[in-house]
Amino acid sequence: MNDKNRQNMYKLLRNLGDVQGIARMTVLSLNSFIESIRQLKCSKRELQPLYFELAEALKTSQPKIIPLIHLLEQFENEMKEALTPEMDLEEIREKTIESLEAKIKQFQDNAARVTENGLKYINNHDVIIVHSASSVVTNILVQAKEKWNKRFEVVILEHNRDRTRQIIQALRDADIEHIVAPAYDLSHHIDRATKMFLGALTITSDRKIVAPSGTAGTVSLCHLNGIAVHLFANTLHYSHKTSTDQYIYQEEEDTHSANMDFSITTHSHDLVSLDLINHIVTENGETEKDASAS
Repeated sequence: MNDKNRQNMYKLLRNLGDVQGIARMTVLSLNSFIESIRQLKCSKRELQPLYFELAEALKTSQPKIIPLIHLLEQFENEMKEALTPEMDLEEIREKTIESLEAKIKQFQDNAARVTENGLKYINNHDVIIVHSASSVVTNILVQAKEKWNKRFEVVILEHNRDRTRQIIQALRDADIEHIVAPAYDLSHHIDRATKMFLGALTITSDRKIVAPSGTAGTVSLCHLNGIAVHLFANTLHYSHKTSTDQYIYQEEEDTHSANMDFSITTHSHDLVSLDLINHIVTENGETEKDASAS
């Protein structure tokens, strides 16, 4: 894969992450990998190197998609052991698809268990702040109403319009009381809030969270006002590397305003210290801040 194609793929992954969220994008990426295997036309000798070339490209995205990386590493290790010279092309294809389908199920099962554990953290009359709500946070809110008939309110902080529309629709469909406010307007709602829920792209080895831009300010304001911050994360989101190794994408955009030309520098994601998080909930239940995925 040449550099131009690689950069285009990274941009596509960032856009999909912004619209769909990392959990959905991880599953979508693996399903796309499976479809590419079904459609790939090559010799038996070329097959395995092409699989690994695509996996390597996906593992070096900007920013890194840690759950996808973990699952692809598992896939590569399995393939090195499972594929033998005696296998024909279709046997290799069938074996690789079977492995990737198992990775999707593993990720989805973990996410479902995080959701189930998260239901314990919603009480009647809660006012819950969400910022760019992840799919697991949305599922927790919806299932708390549908399964346990909890009565609570959600303050949705508008950040990404596509993601904001998704959670608004989900809460409307579940008949959950909510309001929508700009993230910069949070100070007017903080006095009545009882907790904040968030997900994360990554939890790094140096105790940082990689989360959607704007998350750091929201979490900090909640922390200063004694609002308990709850992080819900599949352990596949834990990275063995530090925050500086996550390849957070930086972009500069030239603009013109008030008769002046200047450049605006933005980053695709925020870094948030785990010191600001009160509760971390994984598929294994609540965990210590210093716990890792290993």
